[in-house]
Amino acid sequence: MRRVWLAPLGLVLGAAGALLWVGWRWVTPYRAKGGGPAESAGVDVKEVSFLSLDRTRLHGLWLPGRKGYPTVVLCHGYFKSLAEPFDVGVALNEAGYNVFLFDFRACGRSGGRFTTIGYKETWDVQAAVRFVSERYGRGPVGVLGISMGAAAAIIAAAQMEEIAAVVADSAYAHLEGVMRKKIPDFAPVRWVAPVGWISVFIGEAMAGGRLRRVRPVEHVGRISPRPLLFVCGERDSYIPAEQPGELFEAAGEPKEMWIAPGSDHAVARLDHPEEYMRRVMEFFNRYLLVEKKARRRKRAKTA
Repeated sequence: MRRVWLAPLGLVLGAAGALLWVGWRWVTPYRAKGGGPAESAGVDVKEVSFLSLDRTRLHGLWLPGRKGYPTVVLCHGYFKSLAEPFDVGVALNEAGYNVFLFDFRACGRSGGRFTTIGYKETWDVQAAVRFVSERYGRGPVGVLGISMGAAAAIIAAAQMEEIAAVVADSAYAHLEGVMRKKIPDFAPVRWVAPVGWISVFIGEAMAGGRLRRVRPVEHVGRISPRPLLFVCGERDSYIPAEQPGELFEAAGEPKEMWIAPGSDHAVARLDHPEEYMRRVMEFFNRYLLVEKKARRRKRAKTA
């Protein structure tokens, strides 16, 4: 009789263990070993640490720019680190911009155990912007985010006026829709896909976040009249095809969108590096650099 029960009990325990592991894996980024990109960058880099709004300690890099130039904060994507946008940061810094890169919670060298795929990461963006404003005070602050970083940047910008311009690269309109698209792709067979939602709920319970509350589309309209540049891949295999349009329609003016030809999710900067940097640079030059100089001339005339 014991043998009769052992087999199904083993299957149940194995399935429960697999669900727990997958749930844990959703919210536990891999930590890269060894030194970061700053060690071989050949640029002036200062390592710093600061606290997120919930006191999680975060790791960042400050690249000082030329006198009179604004600051751009760069935000990486899901399961990545500040190494992902580092080359973009170097290019902006070489053009004169002050650049701040940081690792989201549970990523890279930052503290924290779990990612929430945009929920608590919004706090990290807000803390990063306030940190550079208070520590360095170098004029207006722009934010460029990739994927999860773009979603968090949109929500953060809607909640704080210190962010003067946003580049949202491969942002999702609502995370729940992304998961509905991707869970069947991750499942070994299609009929297992509904069980995948159990692992999502387990991950949410571990991390203390709710994916249904990560909805940049409900926040993006409050950024106006500050400008937005949306970047999305023509062949994005992660974000549902309708979501970039939803975000763009919900955003106020001024806004722009560039659809990178042939690109998958969050790789436009790799597929089209010159075009990507040209568009990003022109956007920040127009809305951060030029407007800052115009405000300075206006103050000088009224003085």
